[in-house]
Amino acid sequence: MNNLKRSTQRIFWLITLIFFLILAAMAKLVIFDRQEISSSPYNPRLNYADSSVKRGSIKDSNGEILAESIENSDGTYTRKYNRSRMAAHITGYSSKGKTGIEAAENFQLQRVHNEILQRIENIFTEEPIKANDVVLTIDMDIQSVAGNLLGEKKGAIVVMEPSTGKILALQAYPDFDPNTVAQNWETLKDDPDSSLVNRSTQGLYPPGSTFKIVTALAALEYYEDWKDFTYECHGEAVFENKIIHCYNNTVHGTVDMKKAIATSCNCYFAELGKRMGAEAIRKEADKLYFNEPYPFLLAHSNSSVALDNNAKENEIVETAIGQGKTLATPLHMAMIASAVANDGMMMKPYIVDHIQYYNDTISKITVPEKIEQVFSAEYADIITDMMIACVTEGTGTAAQIYGIEVAGKTGTAENATGSDHSWFIGFAPADTPKVAVAVMLENADQDGRATPIAGKILQVALEKYQ
Repeated sequence: MNNLKRSTQRIFWLITLIFFLILAAMAKLVIFDRQEISSSPYNPRLNYADSSVKRGSIKDSNGEILAESIENSDGTYTRKYNRSRMAAHITGYSSKGKTGIEAAENFQLQRVHNEILQRIENIFTEEPIKANDVVLTIDMDIQSVAGNLLGEKKGAIVVMEPSTGKILALQAYPDFDPNTVAQNWETLKDDPDSSLVNRSTQGLYPPGSTFKIVTALAALEYYEDWKDFTYECHGEAVFENKIIHCYNNTVHGTVDMKKAIATSCNCYFAELGKRMGAEAIRKEADKLYFNEPYPFLLAHSNSSVALDNNAKENEIVETAIGQGKTLATPLHMAMIASAVANDGMMMKPYIVDHIQYYNDTISKITVPEKIEQVFSAEYADIITDMMIACVTEGTGTAAQIYGIEVAGKTGTAENATGSDHSWFIGFAPADTPKVAVAVMLENADQDGRATPIAGKILQVALEKYQ
């Protein structure tokens, strides 16, 4: 009898445990995973919509309509993308599934405000029943300049407001025409250039010398002798079984950290990384959200640093200069530049400013959010001073703007499958930052460097937002 009682109790507690596990799983789906599920391009419900409702428009920060639904003669609607390729990776597409804002804000774009009132008005006025509009932070003036400067160079440009995390431009090439995705689907899905991939948020590249900002921050935090440490650069140096070259084997002579940032001296940072060790670099990288997910509405990849306590010397020195197994997205590098500009505070990047109802009422205004104080304001000032030197007298002079002090860092990243990638991250004005930028060009030749493009983008953005 006692055995039966014990067995009954065990079964009871097992069923109770299963019940609460199911509740926990359902709570996770409803509370934490709902956004990801509702916006996933694999969710078939994205294509379910009331045919009597006109899908909301997607607008830029100036009210320009980027995507809208045009009524056909039979009462159905066709989605039209007025800026076509220029905003393709932002708006996404709404055929063959949904991507971009079309997917991420699908709920709002299909949601009808005051539906009963609109349906009553429809009876008398025959005005369409209209869902909510999504108004972005994107400024198409800046977005268009970025697109034109990028031209047919593979790569990406990100422009953001450091103090808020507001995305002003998010450009990538190769691109596609969202108006013709259905017709060209077979070609697009097998495109060897991956034109459907948003390189600004999903592209992972070795960050090259732009990563020296991370290495420098690690030294400020974990290497007490960084102020006194100098290095005699001969253009190349041997570390274990790895030869580190400065760009074009340039001999920089005696350099400290400021000069090493300005001249982008690989040998200095390789030696600095060796002295600090893998743990210091990895800890700083993790603090800056490498190997960590960070919040952003659109589909994006996570940057990564592969160092651990078992890392060999050649792995450490390669990572210290942004090579090896280190990978970053242009968006993430723009966030790091913005954190330097914002006294060490990393802001959550956002691309939707607010929702607008059919009667022009504004709702759900995005409030800027802090992610974390990733380093101190003191360190931010030190790094800013070094980045200014990079632009005024170092490798970043092509980013100079007349009358405005620019802080930046250039990067040339070795690419095992082709020519080097070209990077620039920075912000301006250096003393009161208004705009930050990250530019990345794949397989860039001497005529396609990221630095002059970044300077032009910063100048255009500052004309509007300074």
